[in-house]
Amino acid sequence: MGNKRNGSSPPDELWEKAMGWVSSNKALVRQIAAPYRRHMAAEAADIEQEAVIAAFQALLETCRKEQPDQLAPFFRVIFRTNCMKLASGLQTMDCQEIDDLPAPERDERPEEDVDHADVKKALQGMTKRQRQVCCWLLQQPEPVSTPDIAREFKISRRHACRLISNSIARLAGEVAA
Repeated sequence: MGNKRNGSSPPDELWEKAMGWVSSNKALVRQIAAPYRRHMAAEAADIEQEAVIAAFQALLETCRKEQPDQLAPFFRVIFRTNCMKLASGLQTMDCQEIDDLPAPERDERPEEDVDHADVKKALQGMTKRQRQVCCWLLQQPEPVSTPDIAREFKISRRHACRLISNSIARLAGEVAA
């Protein structure tokens, strides 16, 4: 576990632990969120991310208080509070609090060499519009959202979702073949 400072783990390690803990305790996450779920304007992925943040905060507290056996109780309190805030339409964390959370470090890995012949071959099996969208996506330096795609191509968000979904299905069919 290497780099220990002030009895706590490095942020990357804590984020990994939080994600692992949430993925192995999905039933608990669903159980805590269930009473508030219908009042939340959140999808399952949003709730899972909120659970990861709550687990991270709980891990920070257990490290700070040197009570590693108290992770589940701390998580329950933090996550239930966040679920109540989400259900009532409140922001779960202040922007300042979010900025204060130590973020995992980005890996500065060199980009893998992409075989352009494989990309061209994969794109040939798509419609013209799917090719346009996929080429645009590949050119973006940062991940983009569905609304970004919809704005760029002047289409509805639903149509953008359908284009991406169909493109992925075609690619999956190409790979499987």
